[in-house]
Amino acid sequence: MPNNQFSLKEMIQSFAPGWYAAVMGTGVIAIALTPFRPVLTPAASLQVFFLALAVIAFVILLIPWTARWVLFPSAALQDLAHPVSAAFFPTMPISILILGIALEKTSLPFLPETTLWPVLLGLWLTGSAGILAFALIIIRNFFQQPEVRPETATLGWLIPAVSALLVPVLGFSLASHYAGTAWGGLILVLSLAFTGAGSLLFLLVMALVFSRYIFHAPPPAHLEPPLAIGMAPTSLLTIILIRLTKPAQAVFGFSPQTAESLSVISLISAVALWGFAFFWLLLSLLVLLGQRRSTALPFALSWWAFVFPTGAFSVASGVLYQALEYPLFLWVGLAALTGLILLWLIITGRTLAGIANGSLLRSHAAPPVHPAQQR
Repeated sequence: MPNNQFSLKEMIQSFAPGWYAAVMGTGVIAIALTPFRPVLTPAASLQVFFLALAVIAFVILLIPWTARWVLFPSAALQDLAHPVSAAFFPTMPISILILGIALEKTSLPFLPETTLWPVLLGLWLTGSAGILAFALIIIRNFFQQPEVRPETATLGWLIPAVSALLVPVLGFSLASHYAGTAWGGLILVLSLAFTGAGSLLFLLVMALVFSRYIFHAPPPAHLEPPLAIGMAPTSLLTIILIRLTKPAQAVFGFSPQTAESLSVISLISAVALWGFAFFWLLLSLLVLLGQRRSTALPFALSWWAFVFPTGAFSVASGVLYQALEYPLFLWVGLAALTGLILLWLIITGRTLAGIANGSLLRSHAAPPVHPAQQR
């Protein structure tokens, strides 16, 4: 049994940057339930439950996350400069956007429309600014560190790209609501700009990490779960394309014929991108199961990397079913939603156990920049 005698100071100093992945994984369930409310009777109540849990977790984690920057800035900056740990810092502003999206999708009778939309706008501005700041800092650091080697790459490097692609998911709703005002046009343009940045970053980083997995030894066991992150970018792009037409028509004043053409092209493209996410889901399952035949996968905070991508894929499947009413998307989406909830239950239980015995609160030794791994 691990010794759980450690001080609050030690816990704050070693607070891992990826803790907010738990908020992402919890909040995404509230979002993933939305397209399946017509076929799942308890979905609306479950949305409120998971949204409440996500908000509580966000507030609790904000205390040590902020305290670390104030009391131990050198430790936080050291993680921010590390080629593995740095990629998990955007999980904090991502969580802000996840809470905003979940809040929009969840029916809360005590929150009137006049209050809801200003709150969502504040969350969108805050989350988008944080995402942009961390993406610029992380990529700049990588450019200025010649010692960063290809074998340090994992699919965790996709997190800045994934975070950029979350901006338009909430931004499109805000652009439609504020259409006809200066805010509407600005939000839509910025959302499209983030879409472009996230899409190209996804292609660049995916190619780099794909070659790393082929030409170098597999990452350490605790860094295997981020393999699932490969599902998230194209799942988010699927959602973006399906939701693009309404705000574009409202803000840019497209004719009905132009909007209809855009909708058709977007739907076809969305299905194609969903196909990549489905392919990556199957590939990551094959790889992880194959590698785990000989050795078990030890529990680590990185297990939360399984949850959000599965949730994003479930949402993408659900919104495709809403748009096309093709049964395949319904059944695949429900299967992904079931897996999502099971994953959440298992990982939440293991996380609470790790907090209780202190194993997740101790110093997280970052992997070395020059891992000595050979095939």
